[in-house]
Order: sequence, then C-alpha cells, then structure tokens
Amino acid sequence: MQPPNYNSLLQNILGRSHFLQPENLPEPDRPDADNIIEFLGDELLWSETIAARKPRFESIPTTLPKPLRRALKKQGIQQLYSHQVETLNAIREGKDVILSTDTASGKSLSAYVPILESILKHQYTALSFYGLKALTSDQGEKLTALLEGIPEAVRPQLAMLTGDTRKEERERLLERSPGIIGATPELIHYALRGIYWSQPWQQFLANLRYVLLDEAHAYNGAYGANMANLLRRLKLAVDRYGGNSRRLQFIFLSATVGNPSQLARSLSGRRRKRNSTQSDRLVWIHRSGAGMPERELIVVKPTNNPNPDAAKILLFLLRQGLRGICFCNGRATIKNLLATLRTEAASQKYPNIEGQTAIFYGGLTGERRSEIISGLQEGRMRCLLSTSALEAGIDLAELDFALIRGWPGSLQGFRQRIGRAGRKNKGLAIFLPLERSPLDRYYAQHPELLLSAPAERVSFNARYPVDLGKHLMCAAVESGIESDRLKRYFGKTAPHIASALLEQGAL
Repeated sequence: MQPPNYNSLLQNILGRSHFLQPENLPEPDRPDADNIIEFLGDELLWSETIAARKPRFESIPTTLPKPLRRALKKQGIQQLYSHQVETLNAIREGKDVILSTDTASGKSLSAYVPILESILKHQYTALSFYGLKALTSDQGEKLTALLEGIPEAVRPQLAMLTGDTRKEERERLLERSPGIIGATPELIHYALRGIYWSQPWQQFLANLRYVLLDEAHAYNGAYGANMANLLRRLKLAVDRYGGNSRRLQFIFLSATVGNPSQLARSLSGRRRKRNSTQSDRLVWIHRSGAGMPERELIVVKPTNNPNPDAAKILLFLLRQGLRGICFCNGRATIKNLLATLRTEAASQKYPNIEGQTAIFYGGLTGERRSEIISGLQEGRMRCLLSTSALEAGIDLAELDFALIRGWPGSLQGFRQRIGRAGRKNKGLAIFLPLERSPLDRYYAQHPELLLSAPAERVSFNARYPVDLGKHLMCAAVESGIESDRLKRYFGKTAPHIASALLEQGAL
C-alpha cells in the first residue's frame, strides 16, 4: 500500500508550587461584592447580581434497583433534581438525550443513574468520552465513590483509560469486564485498531448500549468532525463484533452551547425523520431543577497592565480569606502572572504566597494534577492560575471567586470559567479585559451581553474528503466494511471517496 495523495483526492471529490500551610490568614468567608467594588474604585465598569434560584426536587423513583437507591443515599442524595428524573425517563424510553442545564446542576449524575440502572438490570455496557485527562480523572473519582455504595457482588466494574494509563494497567482493567469505560477520544481512536485481537473489547462492544459525551460543546471544527467520524467507526465496530449500533443511545452533556439539538444530531449521525408518525428519538432537556446561589459579575475597565492589575486583585481577595481561580489564555501567561504575583506579594508583605498558589495546565502529569486538586480540597491551596484546562466541568473544592484575565475567545468559554465559582455558596466573578484586544474592549462596552447573549453555535464538516478519507482507511483496517454499506455508516460521499482511494492504491 502506498500513502494516499490527498491533493488528488480533493480534486477527485471537489471537481509546579510546593504546598505549605497558609499563615496568618482569616477564615474563609463568602465574597462581599461591596468590598471588591470599593477596592476597584474608578476602575469598576459594570456589575450585575444574578439572583439565587431554589431547587426543584423529586423523589428518587422506587423503580430504581435497590442497590442503586442505597448507593445514592450513601452519597447523601435523598432526592433528585427534576431534570435528573426527566433524563432518567427519556433514557428508559430508548431516547437519545442532549442535556444542557447550568453548570454544577448534576448533569453527570443525570446520565449515570439510568446507565447504572440498565447495567444492573440488563448487563449492558457504557462508553463515556471525556475531552481532557483531568476531566476523565475527576469523573472517575466521583463515579467510583458512587459505585462503592453498590454491593460488591453486583457492582459494575469501571475502567477509566487515558494516555496516563499504562498498557499493562489498561489490559488488567479490561480483563475485569467493565460495565463502564471512560476514555479520551484519542485513546478510543487507537484502541479500535487492536479490538480484532482483544476478547474483552469485543465483549464490551457486543453489549454496548450507551455512549456519553461530556462537555459536548468542545467538539467544534476539526475536532468535532473527527469525533463524528470516530463515532461512525465505533458503530461499525459494534456491529462487526456482535452488537447493534441502531440500539445505541447517545447522551450529550453541555452547559454552554448555542445549538444543542443540531450538535447532538451531527455527532450521532441521526437525523430527524421527515414525514414520519414516529416521535423524535432525540430529547433536549434544558430546564434545570438545580438550585443556584447568588452570583455577582463585575467587569473592570480594560487594562494595559493585565498581570500587575490581576495580581493586585488576587491579593486583595486572598487577604479576605477567599479561595478562587484566575483563568489566563496560555501557559506562558500563567507562568508570567505567577512571577508577578510573587513580586507583588513580597511588596505588600503578604505571607506564604508560594504555599497558596499553583499553576494548572494541560501538560501536567497525572500525579501533579491530583496533588494540586487535593491541596485545594484540603484547604492548603487558595488560588489556582489556570489555562482552559480547568474550564471544563471538573468539580473543584468550593471556590469563592473566578477572575477572568482576558477574553477567552467565546461566550461558551467565558460562562464555563465563571461557572467554577459559587457552585454551592455565593460566588464572585470578575472580568479583566485587555485594552489591546478588540474583543475585550467590545465586551467591556457591552457587558450585558456576557449574561444575556446566546452562546455560540458549534459547527463542523464531517464530510470533508481528506478527514473522511483517513477515517475510512482506519475503519477498513479495524473492522472491514462492505462497499455497499459505506453510505449507511459514513454518509453519501463515502463511496466516492473510497473509490478515489482505491484508484490510488491507498485502500
């Protein structure tokens, strides 16, 4: 086989910090907006209070398996939010679900209650996709805690697989016949190649019923196109090894997406049936039953000195005994901000800034990530400087504030970031725009849009010939595919692309 000529194909188709115990700090208190407003003085541009919302509860259905009901109560869950019960009922009916309730509204539990019910009753399996290793680890810990409440004799096995999981450990986890596998898309992309030789993977796919995609708004552009095609290959592998891809149920979770239903259909490949008396298979659930504490959003005047200004704001908040996070738009920026924060702390004679702060980014080792998060949860850490790596729905310890240094590029990203603070108690979010950025200045001039404007729509082209051609070559090696079924799995352009690749000798 020779490598494909993609130009010809297009023509054919187209025409770290150590932890020390903080010293001499007041006990943490809830953020007081009046204090920060007084501190900012003339630099304050705009503020808005987001009113608290009371939760809407429903009883845990008695029809859930008794071991699962007991496990929920051991976690302190005596009732479910209304949207969690709505999700349970939709999945019981065989529906695909896109759940787009607020941040910290219990979306993961909404999905895993019906998944665990089905595993306990029917021994189905579930595959969960997480776009970040840190998110995979976080969700794994929460799910493990829930599973530990189920008696060992009937407890579903869990395997969380990322690039940090050594090959020997992956094989050991798979040999335990997991009911749930959580993984990054990249890992599943590579794993499909070895399923032909793996009995545990074949057994898992034969029983696969649920495919969960957390933080679904992240699957945008080329990333979304590749994810859609990976799911097509997954369906093919399911059918190849004794399962039924038509019975798969897709569950999508996202707090911030402008076109939830369209995104869900584009990723799953399932279109709305026209001229059909059948009800739509996809259910969109967006009315949250979760309570929400009061939150304050403050916008500061655009600055030409973002690091010094951010450092001053952070130190003011830390002096009040608050804990929080500062988001920046790059690894170099958080490192520079950390240096500026240390200098400012020394100038103000603020004690032990080294022991209270750390930087967080995607390239950290799993051990270092766990060290930082545990330090925050145990109260030894008071401030994180982070890239978008903590933008996703990772459950951190209760944070009082979130400082956004510079526009993150989208309303999706902005709302994910401010959602890290005030998840249980009153929260404070501060936006520090950059004078040199037109988008920062625009949102400083129109701050009301930060809360009222619809989030961006997610879009991608899963039929782009070069990308689709690569996935067709992967599918041919992984599972094999009859030429007359190309259209069913990969769309109407797939036969033409396959023909072009065959002519080139690449397929």
